[in-house]
Amino acid sequence: MSGLQLQFPSFGKSSAADSTSATSTANNPSQANSIFSKPPTSNASTGSSLFAGLGSGSTSQAPAPSGGGLFGSNKPATTMSGPSLFGSTSNQPHAPSGSSLSGSSSQPQTTNSAPTQSTLFGSSILTNQTGQPVQQSENRNQQDGTVAQSGSGSVSAARFGDIIERGKKRRDPAGDDMNSGQLPSLQLNLGDISSKLRNLGGTRSSMKASRTEDGRAQYLLAASGVPRGATRKDLQSLASQDGEQISAPSAANDMTMDAYMANIHAKTTRELMQESLEQSKRDFDAFVEDKIQLNWDQQRRRVYEHFGLKRPEEDSDVDQDDIRGRSTRGAFGRSSRRPAKADSSLRGGTSMSFGGSGMSRSVLGGSVARGSSRANLFTDVAEKSTQGVPSGSAEDPWQRTKQEKYATKINELNRSRLQEVVYPVIEQFAHVEVESGSDTPRHLIDAYRALRHIVQEKSDVERPSEEGAVKERQYAEDYLDENTNSGKSIAMRRQILNGSRSFLEDSFYQQVEELVSKNPREANLGGVPTRINKVRAYIRIRTLRKDLGTENFELQMLGEDYCWALIFYLLRAGLVKEAAQYVAENERAIKSMDRHFAQYMASYARERDRKLPRELQARINAEYQQRSRLAPENSIDPYRMACYKVVGRCELSRKNLDGVNTGIDDLLWLYFSLAREVNRVEEAAVEAFGLEDVKAIIEEIGQRHFSPGNESGLGYATYFLMQMMGGMFEQAISWLYPHNYVAAVHFAIALDFYGLLRVSDFTVSDSELLTFTTRQKPQISFGRLLGYYTRDFRIARAEAACDYLTLICLNAQSPGSAGQSQAEVCHEALKELVLETREFALLLGDIRNDGQRIKGAIEQRLDLLSLPSTETQEQFLRSLTIQAASVADDNGRTTDAALLYHLAGDYDRVIEVINRALSESLAVEPGAEPMRLQPLKPRATGDSGAAQSQQKPPADPNSSLSLTSVDDPAILAQNMSRLYASQAMYYQKISQSNFASCDQLLRFSEVRSLISQGKWAAAFDAVNDMEIFPLKARGSISDIRSKAQAANVLTPVVARNLGNLLMWTITACGRQREKLKMNAYQNATQEGMVNELTSAAKDLMVFAGLVRYKLSPGVFDTLARAGQGSGEF
Repeated sequence: MSGLQLQFPSFGKSSAADSTSATSTANNPSQANSIFSKPPTSNASTGSSLFAGLGSGSTSQAPAPSGGGLFGSNKPATTMSGPSLFGSTSNQPHAPSGSSLSGSSSQPQTTNSAPTQSTLFGSSILTNQTGQPVQQSENRNQQDGTVAQSGSGSVSAARFGDIIERGKKRRDPAGDDMNSGQLPSLQLNLGDISSKLRNLGGTRSSMKASRTEDGRAQYLLAASGVPRGATRKDLQSLASQDGEQISAPSAANDMTMDAYMANIHAKTTRELMQESLEQSKRDFDAFVEDKIQLNWDQQRRRVYEHFGLKRPEEDSDVDQDDIRGRSTRGAFGRSSRRPAKADSSLRGGTSMSFGGSGMSRSVLGGSVARGSSRANLFTDVAEKSTQGVPSGSAEDPWQRTKQEKYATKINELNRSRLQEVVYPVIEQFAHVEVESGSDTPRHLIDAYRALRHIVQEKSDVERPSEEGAVKERQYAEDYLDENTNSGKSIAMRRQILNGSRSFLEDSFYQQVEELVSKNPREANLGGVPTRINKVRAYIRIRTLRKDLGTENFELQMLGEDYCWALIFYLLRAGLVKEAAQYVAENERAIKSMDRHFAQYMASYARERDRKLPRELQARINAEYQQRSRLAPENSIDPYRMACYKVVGRCELSRKNLDGVNTGIDDLLWLYFSLAREVNRVEEAAVEAFGLEDVKAIIEEIGQRHFSPGNESGLGYATYFLMQMMGGMFEQAISWLYPHNYVAAVHFAIALDFYGLLRVSDFTVSDSELLTFTTRQKPQISFGRLLGYYTRDFRIARAEAACDYLTLICLNAQSPGSAGQSQAEVCHEALKELVLETREFALLLGDIRNDGQRIKGAIEQRLDLLSLPSTETQEQFLRSLTIQAASVADDNGRTTDAALLYHLAGDYDRVIEVINRALSESLAVEPGAEPMRLQPLKPRATGDSGAAQSQQKPPADPNSSLSLTSVDDPAILAQNMSRLYASQAMYYQKISQSNFASCDQLLRFSEVRSLISQGKWAAAFDAVNDMEIFPLKARGSISDIRSKAQAANVLTPVVARNLGNLLMWTITACGRQREKLKMNAYQNATQEGMVNELTSAAKDLMVFAGLVRYKLSPGVFDTLARAGQGSGEF
């Protein structure tokens, strides 16, 4: 193995050796350049690196590394301190002990043995099977520059000169070989030839590996049944023809001119077909990219949310275009396509714009099936639901009935707003809960009554100008005031306290009357049933039942009455004047028991805010403290101390009534009776007890008795009532929603109608129902609350959903940008409603047979949508209509698109949409099932709402149906073209080409109808009247060519059906010709008609040949077969 050498020729270079190196190899046989020999060892050691020694050399005779470069070098090598991946780059000559993979042209040099250095990828670049490096040596005696090559003999340099000469002769155009032009030319220089030889030669290892791979391939081919010898010959025969070129046909060949033209025609046809296929692929890819591209991550998240597998998250990377007017979104995904003719931004005189939406999330949310959980709509509500809080379901029939009743009230509310009439919304909502039956908790109805006391709503007032009328959003400015010490804020809190207290007092008096009426014998009312007598009877009943007080206390009596108990319960029932009158009538007897109480009671009844003067306040507090501390135990009437606590607000640190049997309502009344809302600067700290303190007590009660896991069995409505009375309106809505979302939504509507609800910004509130401002003020996501509520019925009752969504604009008058934001949310919700329900005729309007417009539900409520001017209203409605029309057009809903474009005033687009649909319908074969459109939903004749109040029923029952509520494209085109042709205001806005195309397509449809009925002569005459085909050319080529040129200017929708019309005409000619020939009595007229039909059919075939590239694929062949079958050829 030591004598094996790898030699490569050196082209044109020969260098003298500086020193001899054969002695080292001869004396040390172990260092011979065998590919399986071990690397030599040496005491010298050098560092190793992947790129060590690049560009750095030494002029000294240093030991050479045993591992050379990967590709070697053709230049004199230099001594390196470490091996390089790419070999030597210096100019100092030296002889490496191991040559490069491809050889080296440098002269050999005697070197000392050096150790093999490790590289980044192992001990050596090339190793044998035992891990040793592959080494090569050079022969010092080869001074002529030739190198031995493995597996091949020595190659003489003269042979390469001969190859060059032959290459020159082959390039000589004056050569005698006539076929030399068909052979590949050899244009290689010496460097290229050297490179090719190196690539062909390879190394022993590579050759061995190649032979191994060849052996495996041979076994594989043999196992597959492929004959190796025959296959090799076939491949060699193909390789010998590799450089041949196919020459173009010439006159010298046997090919005739007809064959040549047929070849060119076939080639052109193939190219056209290939181009058509490529264009179809591009169109399909564009369609998929445009409409069917899905955001799978988003769809997966929606599916998870739908089945409750994942909490809803804010879609941070949602595109600006989606289903609701932003652009178009299909049922399962989002389209990035923007309608070409839809106005992206329509601006009026104000800063409002009604273009693509900037909302990152849907206002309405996705529609779900009935009975599905609503827990995942809001994250905070979902947390409560996971903690065992039940959630209502729209599948309950009682719930659906209640929703329908509420929808009726909402419709009446909007009608009253349009008519500027006062509507007692709280009272009407309370009636719905009362009529719902025993399923409604009593405290839920009481909450409506408490809210009515707070708002001071009156049902006997009709006009806002009347005294005592509560207007829309009347308390919004006071309630939303951020300054808690302002006069408006204090007045609002005082009104909440007074309203809640008056509700508790009225509720107690109703309990008194009910108890007395149910127990007349025990009550022993007698005499005149005045209020004070009813309270006496109430005390008498409780005395007989022994629950007036504990037995440890002795109650003082005045005559037959327990005087202090009577005064207390008169105060408890809100009968302050009656209590003062009773004290005044018995002043002497009262003074004998308490000297100053008569004065306290008279002052308490006179003050409007029930606050004693400072002097009397200090005196009554002193007396209360003296009696409570110094009096013997159980010696003072507990009702006397209760009257002192209520009248004088004594000992505010203890808010209970010792010795008096009280319930939850009594304690709440005590809190609201003791609370006062005054300026904290003017009031002492010990006397400060206001609405905020009452809220803190209610929150403590809720945490103690109504928190998850600590339910006391009082019911969710009890805590909701307490929150409503305490003015915690936002927290109350959030608490009620997971228990009874229908009631929660309508409580929120009632509160927002009067301005007692703080509404959050849609873009900031994320997905939570209850959030807090920077000042920790609670706020409700009112827009989402109403949008999500309409999920139950907006598909079935779109107008009712429109009524609810219109109420979002109640907050449009909020100060700052909040009002504008709420108006945008409302407008966006209406867009989503239109696009999702597709109730275009109901929501956006309709047209009668005479062209008169019928207002839609949204147009009737434009005055409620916070649009400042008539121009802005028209722009909003037009923008909404155009976006809906674009979506309907993209979804293939022709009737909807035609109606909406008509309502938007884009009459040219109406004709364009109709032409497209009519053109598609003509592609159906005559006699087959015709194409039907999806008809527009007609307006319901018995629909409730503002539409019925403003629109009178037409005399003709069919005139209320839309002109577009048909399923035949031809009838739709006839209706709209007849309407537009009759009025100049329509006709002037339509392009002549579209209108002419519509007329031509209608004629095409007429011909198709005649062909289906077998009326061949009438169909032929109808085609002849259109003057599209050369039916009267009588073989004149010039006339046929003129008709063919005229066909080039046809619009695309008409030209698309040119082939169908040709086939119908050929069929009519053939059938009518056969019919005339079958006539038993022939005459000259009939023969002339037969000849005329034959001539027309031939002219049609010539015409078809001239316009064959304008026809659809396969039409020309069908025409040829039809002509042969009819006997024209």
